[in-house]
Amino acid sequence: MNLEVSMPTGTLCAERNAIGNALASDQTLRREDIRSVAVLSVSLAERPPDELVDGRDVALNPLDPCGACMEWLRKIAEVNPDFKVITFSDTTCDSAIITPIDYLTV
Repeated sequence: MNLEVSMPTGTLCAERNAIGNALASDQTLRREDIRSVAVLSVSLAERPPDELVDGRDVALNPLDPCGACMEWLRKIAEVNPDFKVITFSDTTCDSAIITPIDYLTV
């Protein structure tokens, strides 16, 4: 879950939250063990029909990681060059886009 707050330090994005929780819950886990991270924008409120695309809620998808998350993800990619970012075309998650970290720019 992405926590949006009005602070100079920014937000605690889902990607960093997931990685931090994984590392905290398993002390044997190392950066090189993390293979990928998935990013999905989900609307908490139901969207009106005129905001849907072909009847689907696309929200902000596909959504790339923010700059702060990209720094974290690049640190993982330093020890795991095969690290991937998974995004989705819409909230149904029927179509996944798998991108090597080196192909993403912020």
